Amino acid sequence: MKCCMQGLKKIDSSLLNWVQAHTKTAKMDRLMLFFSKLGDRGAIWIVYAIICTCSSKLRHAGINLTMCVSTCAFLGNFAIKPLFRRIRPCNIDSSRPMLLSRPEDSSFPSCHTMTSFAAAVVTVWQAGGLLGATSFVFASMISFSRVYLYVHYPSDVLAGVALGLVTGGLFVF
Repeated sequence: MKCCMQGLKKIDSSLLNWVQAHTKTAKMDRLMLFFSKLGDRGAIWIVYAIICTCSSKLRHAGINLTMCVSTCAFLGNFAIKPLFRRIRPCNIDSSRPMLLSRPEDSSFPSCHTMTSFAAAVVTVWQAGGLLGATSFVFASMISFSRVYLYVHYPSDVLAGVALGLVTGGLFVF
């Protein structure tokens, strides 16, 4: 098990460093900050839920979206993160300049990613249309922004995707 964890850490660090070395530009900095902020406290998903709730046809989707995002935020921040207590990459290597303030909570899993993919599943299955189509784009960009901004390892994001897909699925079936 220890060997597997060391291998995962090595892959995580390699991917994280590759993203830092090969994708950083001033335009990308602004774009990734924008997407990351959309995921702060589930802001974009609250907007989606309001849009759905305002439509009698999509009201059920809005309610499920609200419950799903709340569930993910609770599970991720109060159950899973405290259990793993993984230190964020920006707090291990504090020499890197940051584009946002250093989060002090745990890294694993990425709750931005978890809530985003859960919300995308609910939105696609229950709202569809343009909301559904854009939800996975937003979820993907928010997720990548977390690695780009050096606040999550790629495995934090992958775990967030998996947990989000499962949680979202629970709210649509």
